[in-house]
Amino acid sequence: MKQNLKALRTATGLMMVLLLVAGIAAAQSATAGAISGTVTDQTGAVVPNAKVTVTSNATNAVSETVAGVNGEFRVSNLSPGKYSVTVNAANFGAYKAATLVEVGLSTRVDARLSVSAAGEIVQVVDEAPLVNTEHHDFSTNVNQTSINELPINGRRWSNFALLTPGATPDGDFGLISFRGISGLLNNNTIDGGDNNQAFFSEERGRTRASYVISQSAVREFQVNTSNYSAEYGRSAGGVVNAVTKSGSNQFHGSAFWYIRDN
Repeated sequence: MKQNLKALRTATGLMMVLLLVAGIAAAQSATAGAISGTVTDQTGAVVPNAKVTVTSNATNAVSETVAGVNGEFRVSNLSPGKYSVTVNAANFGAYKAATLVEVGLSTRVDARLSVSAAGEIVQVVDEAPLVNTEHHDFSTNVNQTSINELPINGRRWSNFALLTPGATPDGDFGLISFRGISGLLNNNTIDGGDNNQAFFSEERGRTRASYVISQSAVREFQVNTSNYSAEYGRSAGGVVNAVTKSGSNQFHGSAFWYIRDN
């Protein structure tokens, strides 16, 4: 009887630990980003219960939340791209800012409200800078501008990972080593799905098969080299986490001409 009770207590404890880890992992996403910040007045005092509206510039999709009693807010599960953030609170003028969301990161937007006449808007023109102040991981994001504009031989988007700190070529077959660890110990995902070649334990199609994810299809990717959170596990090396492009309200497309001539 005592052994059964001990086993039950052990199982309960393990379950609580797993739930706690799952809650921590939910703070970050492999396919989306987030916007968080604090709402204050001109004196620096927090403004609770402010309404925060986040609108996608590409699709006009709207996400709303309310700041807590400490003035803090967070809007999660946002697709990478440009957004406008509007903050409204009673007896204050509206605050509006433009910002950029990247995969796996939480963009900080701190709204400072001023006492203004009804209908007046305080607008921040410049986009909020992407500075990671919330996570202690070592990650680098390669955005759409870099993928489109930087020269590359072979149009294999994952080669841009060589531009990140601690990355070096591993052998002559196109593998990449992070922190000196074998390229066979990396993990690669596309839109949160497994993109690893099971037999050779490397990125799918990297050295021995034709590749199926075009450079033109990738919006951006994040390279995690150390201290990454639980959902990026499974590897001792680096984790390359990519998201593909999605639709928007504007018609768009791309074309390229690729020739290899001696």
